[in-house]
Amino acid sequence: MDKLYGLYTQFLTLPEPKGPFTGQVIIVTGSNSGIGLEAARHYVNLDAKKVILAVRNLESGNDAKKSIEETTKRTGVVEVWKLDMSSSASVLEFADKVNKELPRLDVAALNAGVATNLFKASNDGWEETLQVNVISTAYLAILLLPKLYATDDQYGVTPRLNVTASGVHGWAKVTKDMISDGNMIEWLNKEENAKGEESYYVISKLLEVFFVQELANYIKKRENGQTKVIVNVIDPGLCHSNFTRNITQTRQKVFMTVFKAIFARSTEVGSRTIVNAGENDNFHTHGKYLANCVVFPTSEYVRSKEGYQAQISVWNELRDILYKMNPDTLSIIDSGKAN
Repeated sequence: MDKLYGLYTQFLTLPEPKGPFTGQVIIVTGSNSGIGLEAARHYVNLDAKKVILAVRNLESGNDAKKSIEETTKRTGVVEVWKLDMSSSASVLEFADKVNKELPRLDVAALNAGVATNLFKASNDGWEETLQVNVISTAYLAILLLPKLYATDDQYGVTPRLNVTASGVHGWAKVTKDMISDGNMIEWLNKEENAKGEESYYVISKLLEVFFVQELANYIKKRENGQTKVIVNVIDPGLCHSNFTRNITQTRQKVFMTVFKAIFARSTEVGSRTIVNAGENDNFHTHGKYLANCVVFPTSEYVRSKEGYQAQISVWNELRDILYKMNPDTLSIIDSGKAN
């Protein structure tokens, strides 16, 4: 029933982003193409002061910048910054640049992701999809929190931190052997446990939902009890893009081509979900899953007792992984819980 309803919602008319984002500084990762590019275009069109395209390929990023400037007729707004999500060193370098060079950060739209049916090691030795979609996304989110907190303190606004996930998180099959020792990510990182696209893209989206829902509990609060940053996980729906370009199996490629031709949204329509989350200042959405520009229920598994236990386990494992990368991550996380 959930899958049928998900297909039905693909045909909903989503609201046009209204903004405005006047004076705001915005980061969109994975913004050289697809929904990330279209989201960045909306932000520029809606009067953002600065929009940073955080991309792995600077050449394609500059092409995206040119495209945005041509369509919005605004120059001097878009900047292209290097960010390779398959490298923790690149994530740290990018975050350091943000914290040192940007006067403020109003929206961080963490949209970068990969989908592949091949087991491929990243620069850090993790399976690439786990690295990009889960570990580096969590690492970057936490490293950006100090700048987001400072923006709240200095400008009296509520910044937004959004992670692009997917409704396919509900398709993930979590087995007992995955979670028996409390190290699901480590288990998935073993090539002998690989099950192709299902194990990595699909389950990475589940892990993203877990991460964001738990991170929301660790965000600093103001004296009135409201959070200093609104954190959301976003489902843009199935969109026409090159996101699945790394799928190599012929049957899967053919299936996805036909399926997208029938059901997929345009990248512009899908991008509205990202921008909507960025303009949302309703505190009741904090920590929630947003689909079709509204608060939406996560999968039945995520809402179950077993799902919650898995969420805590994944959160604790991620904390340990990130601490080994950079001990500062733990103090950033715990600074929110302490207050």
